[in-house]
Amino acid sequence: MRRIILLASFILISVVFGIYVFAAESSSTVTICEGKCYQGKSENGPWKEIKQGDKIAQDIFLRTDENSRLEIKSEKGTIRLAPKTVFKFFSKKKEDNSVMVTIGSVWAKVKKTTDKKKFEVKTKTAVAGVRGTVFSVTALMDESSLIKVYEGEVGVNNRPVIERKNKEEEMKLAEAKKERKEIPPPFKEITKKQWEEMVAKAMQMIKVSAEGDISAPIAFDLEEDKKDDWVAWNMSLDEKEEKKEEKREEK
Repeated sequence: MRRIILLASFILISVVFGIYVFAAESSSTVTICEGKCYQGKSENGPWKEIKQGDKIAQDIFLRTDENSRLEIKSEKGTIRLAPKTVFKFFSKKKEDNSVMVTIGSVWAKVKKTTDKKKFEVKTKTAVAGVRGTVFSVTALMDESSLIKVYEGEVGVNNRPVIERKNKEEEMKLAEAKKERKEIPPPFKEITKKQWEEMVAKAMQMIKVSAEGDISAPIAFDLEEDKKDDWVAWNMSLDEKEEKKEEKREEK
């Protein structure tokens, strides 16, 4: 009997502890969910529908259907997903301060911080690092990336492509050594390529190609940009949030 009680107590403690850990990691909340939005353990699912008010755990993928939009708020700021977007949320690793856009577009309004480590939004070809600003990141079907800055400035680099190319070179060299193949002349030592970085300021954009070619910052027309429903929706929400913040500060 005592054994059964102890076992039951252990199970109860384990369940409560599990709920506590999940709650501690789920500091991010769905604040807007228009249409059909989902979460899953991988970018291919399986998918579970989410709704406004739901808590989002770390190391989770989020997806929006066509004509659907999603807003998540956390201690780091606000992130919104455009229709037909797949997105990986924050990692559980404390040192990892990044999110990932697999396909589609996200709008990020990052809170200013004195933390030395930048908040990063990654795609397959680019990394956008900031400490407090408003910007959008689009991962296109051809694996190129487009970053637009609306407030502050964003450092954009092609690290994912360069790291992938370096890894491919290392694998080729390791395979050649394994098979004892002679490396054809000229006998050049393989050196790791370093990624490039550009800084875009407000009303500028940077493009990174699928091959990792990174453009210089290019100015864009805000009024023309606001004709896009996705941009107009985000700017409207940001404006409402700023007015609420001003009222709170007045009190």
